[in-house]
Amino acid sequence: MSESNDVDLALEAFHTDKNEARALIMKWAVATVALQDIVNDRKDSRPSWPDLAQAATKWLEDYGKSEGKWKSHQEVSLRISTMGGEPEPVPQTRLEQFDEKLSLWMQRYGVLSLRWSLGIVFVWFGALKPFGLSPAAGLVEKTVTWFPFDYFFPILGVWEVAIGLCLMFRPLLRVALVLLFLQMPGTALPLLLLPDICFTHFPYALTLEGQYIIKNLTLISAGIMVGGTVRMGKKRRDQRRVTWVL
Repeated sequence: MSESNDVDLALEAFHTDKNEARALIMKWAVATVALQDIVNDRKDSRPSWPDLAQAATKWLEDYGKSEGKWKSHQEVSLRISTMGGEPEPVPQTRLEQFDEKLSLWMQRYGVLSLRWSLGIVFVWFGALKPFGLSPAAGLVEKTVTWFPFDYFFPILGVWEVAIGLCLMFRPLLRVALVLLFLQMPGTALPLLLLPDICFTHFPYALTLEGQYIIKNLTLISAGIMVGGTVRMGKKRRDQRRVTWVL
């Protein structure tokens, strides 16, 4: 059989199994270009794809012989042809199946629940401040001495409510993150300005007020986690792909 007939038969097979062939050919193309770059870095030349395929087959054959995994050119070709296939499914117990489903569920909805939880906390805590119901009033008043407390504290409450509402609505997520990270440094000021209130033994034994402040580290980490999804997963069909990245 001539070489042209082999090419025609291969093309026909590719068109028949178009979806499977497309994925494998794209992987092969990317790998081939990368191999060209490796050769070019060392020899200042760019070999053709057929030459690269022949060299790769020979390298794989030599490697297989040295490792004792396969011996002949035919075995190498078979090995190459099956590399892109789907792995055989591994049997799972019912416990493993449940564990996988639960893990995927948490992976899919974890960031969403985190975003809403943050939003609820900020709206709740912030809404107490303008009405004088927040237990943090005394601490804030002692910390912020350069601004009238009667004005500052309600404004702080409105700021926190704005953070919470923006977290709950995805189009406003960037606004929420900016407001959040502008506020967080200010929440740590009592640790520096009022150490006698925040520590029983500086710098490791915290009072209740100190613990209240240190817990903001979790809010910062949660904000970073939520912020990492700003440019991903806008459509539901993208969610599975996005959650694997996360």
